Amino acid sequence: MTTPLERWRERFTATPYVQRIGAEVVELASDRAMLRLPFREENTNPPGKALHGGVNASLIAFAGALAAEAELDPEVEYEAGIVDLSVVYLAAAVGEEVRAEGRVLRRGREIVFAEGRVTNASGRLLAQGLVTYRAVPRDVAERAAVADPPPGRIDTASFVTTPYDPSPMGRSLGRAPFMGSILSIDHMAGGRAILSMEAKPELLDAAGSHHAGALAALLDSAGAMASWSLVPLGLHKAMTPGIQIAYVAPSHGERVVALARNLGKHAETFSNRVELVGAESGRLIAHGLLTYRIVVGEKLPS
Repeated sequence: MTTPLERWRERFTATPYVQRIGAEVVELASDRAMLRLPFREENTNPPGKALHGGVNASLIAFAGALAAEAELDPEVEYEAGIVDLSVVYLAAAVGEEVRAEGRVLRRGREIVFAEGRVTNASGRLLAQGLVTYRAVPRDVAERAAVADPPPGRIDTASFVTTPYDPSPMGRSLGRAPFMGSILSIDHMAGGRAILSMEAKPELLDAAGSHHAGALAALLDSAGAMASWSLVPLGLHKAMTPGIQIAYVAPSHGERVVALARNLGKHAETFSNRVELVGAESGRLIAHGLLTYRIVVGEKLPS
């Protein structure tokens, strides 16, 4: 007979976006999950085969949510998922296998708080984050939602009124192994960027909406592009110190558009706000903040 933990493990393994990333469950116990991610070039940034920040965020989302689910009854139909995710990036993984651990910090009646850590084989801490997970029996959630106001509509067409231009840098970055396979860079200029993510099967969760990890990767990339739009094309070092994302509504398989704007730049640090919006409905799917750092180096020859 299959145990509850085995059921959750099977559900996790069968999730399309988990399979796209290539994460594997090493251990699953009460309030704890350990994952392994072998090196795959399709998860990297150019140059140097560094793991994309969105993959680190996805791993923290995977591990934190799975640790939260470990004590839930797999026979109950829940309205469940991550409602908030924050990640800080401490070091890069370059051409190597990584591991992610999720651990529950506190379990409430509906809300579970968990932490996630990504390390390499030698134990070096690469990224750390907090996951807020909510699970409510679906009938209870539906009764509570009866009085909800109708969702507002965000006008994506007014975000940029000039013709879209991904710029030479956007066209180049859009061919990167990870970003090029999950999203498109539609526009980046003057501190604003527009990216989009189709509802490809490999980007979805078990319910048919974009996985929280995939949306985190979109937000990470969009905030970075808003920053890159303010620097000259050249050989520069860059990194994401941290992101925070709040999940508002499931995408229900709708194409998601990321609207990113730079809020301010000081020296090498860029502060950015990103809204993830349903392309057809205009519904807010998620929103968040991203801090980015670019160290401008030698300019490429024209």
